Amino acid sequence: MSIKILISFFMIFFILGIVIYLTKKYKLSKDQILIFSVLVLFWSILSIIRAYRKLYAITPIEQGGLSLSAELAAQIAAAYGLISFLFRLPMFFMSDLFKKRRIFVQLALFMLVISSVAVFYNASYTTLYFSSLALGLGATMLAMFNVIFSETFSKDRAVISVSILSAAPLLAEFIAAPIQYLFTFGEYKYYNYMWLLAGIMAMIALLLSFQMKDYVEKNKSFSFEKVKVVLKHKSFLYLCLLALLLSFIKFSTSGANMLAYGKTELNMNAAMLAYMDTVFAVPQLISGILVGTYFSRKLGIQKTLLLLFSTSILFFVIVLHIDNPYIIYFSYLLNGFFYGGVYNILISMAMQYFDREYRSVSMGIYQAFFAVGIYYGDYVYVWISRHVKSGLLGFEQSKSIFLITLILTVISMILVKIKIKDN
Repeated sequence: MSIKILISFFMIFFILGIVIYLTKKYKLSKDQILIFSVLVLFWSILSIIRAYRKLYAITPIEQGGLSLSAELAAQIAAAYGLISFLFRLPMFFMSDLFKKRRIFVQLALFMLVISSVAVFYNASYTTLYFSSLALGLGATMLAMFNVIFSETFSKDRAVISVSILSAAPLLAEFIAAPIQYLFTFGEYKYYNYMWLLAGIMAMIALLLSFQMKDYVEKNKSFSFEKVKVVLKHKSFLYLCLLALLLSFIKFSTSGANMLAYGKTELNMNAAMLAYMDTVFAVPQLISGILVGTYFSRKLGIQKTLLLLFSTSILFFVIVLHIDNPYIIYFSYLLNGFFYGGVYNILISMAMQYFDREYRSVSMGIYQAFFAVGIYYGDYVYVWISRHVKSGLLGFEQSKSIFLITLILTVISMILVKIKIKDN
């Protein structure tokens, strides 16, 4: 146990070293450093409990869970994407209309405080569903942080802002992993205390958020004319379609869903489960940095995207044909590498298509497409449990999702080959 925690502390200091290097290299201001710091704390809250909401639901009561069915657990998980779909688009519109952004971050933190405390005092399907909604609302704020942070940079440095912020979620994962392990390594899982800790941290982040400045241009306002301009941009909409496919692939084969698969189908131990998000996040950060600093310049955008999608195909093929938990655990690195690079490329392109005055509108539309993929990435498990009881094309039910995502990945590669050009 001590070795695993020491590794986490080592990685925390290592990533902090990277952050300090980037801070000095790009001469970040105090405001930019504060935004980054609040995001790290914010994402740590999500990381501690997000991946465990499905496992909490299906774990037997005598082991600290709720003993809910797989279908109810899938519904709880899908609430995360549902709120993202309903809120991401109007969030950016309202931020322009009221010329406020910080208040949305604070609203999400307040909901996390209330829902986490509710789960701690009375864990049930209802409170866990409410918590999943709050987590989805919180995850939506990553897009808001991207816009707030990118507004502090010039347009041609938007990719830099995304690359710097991509370090925050990974740092949060290493903060969360030892906490998750300490609460779950025994036969009895103290899931409720994980939610209590998340609520306390959310309150601290809420207080810190009042020190953040609102970066919204006062002469900027929402209008339906801007929406029309963005929706007429065919290349941007094509990019949104790719974002939808990306989010479906990612959220159906990682996080809470992969954690549940590792526990129920592969019988992974508590340490492996606690560090699973970290295994995904490390290559995600590496890929995100390499995309901005090396791959896009050496290979071009199209070839880089094709390479990244190929790594996810390799992962899905391994999971479909191998049942060894250790091989699947380490091949999970490929899934993280794929997502980190593709996400950074797509969101950077989405922000660079339009000038700053259109950025909130374009990001709202982009994030709405992304949220559709999140929702169905979780909800597809409800469909599988109801209609694919005997599996697909010779693969058992639990592996059906990997076959579905493999097919969607191939379709995504075809779309990239047809439409995405290096210019």
